[in-house]
Amino acid sequence: MKIPQALLVLASLAGLTVLAASGTSRSAATDGPTLEELAWMAGHWASEVDGERTEEVWLGPGGRIMLGMNRSLHKNGHTGFEYLRIEQRKDELVYVASPGGRGATEFALADVGADFVLFENPAHDFPKSIRYELTKDGFMHARVSGDQGGKEQALEWTWKKQ
Repeated sequence: MKIPQALLVLASLAGLTVLAASGTSRSAATDGPTLEELAWMAGHWASEVDGERTEEVWLGPGGRIMLGMNRSLHKNGHTGFEYLRIEQRKDELVYVASPGGRGATEFALADVGADFVLFENPAHDFPKSIRYELTKDGFMHARVSGDQGGKEQALEWTWKKQ
């Protein structure tokens, strides 16, 4: 059975398209980091330490944005929450935090790797840096840090995927 030349050309083009889409190189639409590099953050993450529960939920990349939220349930009955997002803006990623639903603060991408991301805003009071890391045992570790009142401060959480 002889396969028509046009069908062979179409099959070859389809194969090249699949190969190009599955490659590890950056998208032609951007030369910088992409949201897809942060897909490991997606999910419902939680921890409980000394009776205080903290949860962080991230939706996977879609429409040039990842949406997230954080909720803390303190043992004294108080709760805290934060709306979060990571936006793809041309060739950059920007982390946007709205603690308690208040105005947004932006943090620019400072570094990214296969299992971590670091955002910074040196002009912000606290925090100045926000780092997420996927640990080797499958936990997500978050650290916010910066100068507060002339003294270096940091808060850290380690969450298990729910």
